[in-house]
Amino acid sequence: MATLLSSVNSTLLPPTVAGPIFEKTEELSAVQRLARRVPLSVSANTAVPVSMDIPAAGWVSEGGQKPVGSGAVGIKQMVGKKVALLVPVSSEVATTNPAGLYTQLRQDLPVAIARAFDYAAIHGKDLRTGGAGPFADYLTKNASTVELGTAAASAGSTYTDLVNGEKVVVDAGFDFTGFAADPRLKPTLKLSTDTQGRPLWVDAPDMGFNGGNLIGYPAVYNRGVSGSYRRSGSRVQVVTITGTPTGGTFTLAIGGVQTAALAYNVSTAAMQTAIRGLGTPWAAATVSGTAGTTYTITLSPVGGASAPIFVAANALTGGTTPAVLVAQSPDSDSNLRAIGGDWSQAAWGQGMDITIKVSDTASYVDEAGTTHSAFQENLVLLLVEAHYGFVTSDALGAFVAYTDAA
Repeated sequence: MATLLSSVNSTLLPPTVAGPIFEKTEELSAVQRLARRVPLSVSANTAVPVSMDIPAAGWVSEGGQKPVGSGAVGIKQMVGKKVALLVPVSSEVATTNPAGLYTQLRQDLPVAIARAFDYAAIHGKDLRTGGAGPFADYLTKNASTVELGTAAASAGSTYTDLVNGEKVVVDAGFDFTGFAADPRLKPTLKLSTDTQGRPLWVDAPDMGFNGGNLIGYPAVYNRGVSGSYRRSGSRVQVVTITGTPTGGTFTLAIGGVQTAALAYNVSTAAMQTAIRGLGTPWAAATVSGTAGTTYTITLSPVGGASAPIFVAANALTGGTTPAVLVAQSPDSDSNLRAIGGDWSQAAWGQGMDITIKVSDTASYVDEAGTTHSAFQENLVLLLVEAHYGFVTSDALGAFVAYTDAA
């Protein structure tokens, strides 16, 4: 997927075309479905004050001084931040099957934007890079934590875990109003049993594709809740060598292909060459870390879907039971399966300048660092831009994060 535009014209798709795409985003975003929506300025560049609680009313005598409502609540400033996505498509497809292209855009763009928004609003990070996100406020910043699987089957299993989180919020003086959840929470709940092996969750809770109910509260599901959203493995994976080997080799594999044997202390540059040698789509992978200990492999799936790395052979020698372990980067899967709490303590806004720009002459740079010319390669570039704002209350206890380390 392209990352930069060097130039783009101002041709915009009309609101009748772009509007339904972004209406669908609100339907798919778990955070937007649950949190309060507040007006954001048309330009999205002006800070908007947002009340984070219900003001307290007071009794006064006739002609007496009236209490100021805003003085009893916290006020946050919401500023719009831009989310963008560049989509290159074949000119032939754009001209010969515009209806099909529009259908595809309506299907894919809301999913991409909803996931990016939810991950930023929940974790404070950029879903694509794992770096700092656009919002100063995010839900896990002041959230309490409950580990799923803590309660024994004889004590209620995951049902008790969920209620314990609800209790944290209610005891802190807030109203528990719903869950934003990762779809992987569903099998976790369905596998929960009592001491006789009988499932705790059969017909209830209702867990529809994008929403349902959980212990009596609305639950909305989105892959952006945890951050691990790719269907085939993780974009960022970590290879760790344990046991301090002094010799030998190991072999890594991705999909149906594998590297040549790698030395126990292979350099990051040599491992990068080996991974790139597996061909498309790993030709642009990068490897960083420390030789002989930990290697962070960032897969840039240009031209194909990513797949998990695994160890095909371990012939390490010396040290103490040397082994090679492969794990997802924490930025790829936060282990968060749901966040619940008082959603009146979170607010979001959407700027009105949502645009889809179209160009067949601009150039762009892809993830591999290669510059492309839309004119020369007979492409049409669609630059999607939208502005969103998000704020939360600074109060402790309004939200609880449900994690699943297993």
